[in-house]
Amino acid sequence: MPAKSKHMEQRKQRIANAKKNARLAGKLRRRRQLQALGGLLAIAAVLTLAYLWQSGFFKDEEPAAEETPTAEVTDTAPLDPSASVDPSATADPTAETSEAPSETPSETTE
Repeated sequence: MPAKSKHMEQRKQRIANAKKNARLAGKLRRRRQLQALGGLLAIAAVLTLAYLWQSGFFKDEEPAAEETPTAEVTDTAPLDPSASVDPSATADPTAETSEAPSETPSETTE
C-alpha cells in the first residue's frame, strides 16, 4: 500500500532499515558468540593437554621386564655375597685356612 505523503514514505523506509539492521546485528552477535565459544574451547583444550603433558600422561612407561631382569641375573650371579667364595674353599667347608699374614723383608728394622 503506497504511502499518502512523502513523510510517511520516509517513515516506512526508516522502519524497514531498522528491522534490517536488527537482523544483521543479531547475525553478527551470534557469530561473535560462536567464535568466542570456539576460542574458549581451544584454550581449554590447550590447557588440558599442557596439564596432562606436565603430569607425565604422554610418557611411555617401559615394561617391567626391562626394568628388573630377574631370570638372567639370578641364574648366573648369586645374590648372597657369602656364596661367592673361591672354589677351593667350597671343597671342604669345615677346614680352616692355614694362611698367615706374610711379612715382607723390607719391613724389618736394622
